[in-house]
Amino acid sequence: MRSIVKSSFFWQFSGGFVLGAIGLLAMQPAEARQTFASHFEHSAPATR
Repeated sequence: MRSIVKSSFFWQFSGGFVLGAIGLLAMQPAEARQTFASHFEHSAPATR
């Protein structure tokens, strides 16, 4: 297990995964963020 964590491939793979996730979040359009947020804002039950 230690040899896997210390390997270069592991760190390159995990670094690429992190950079890809950051890229996906940074590159998505503002409209998509607003649409995603609106799904959670309207989920509360209406009060009378």
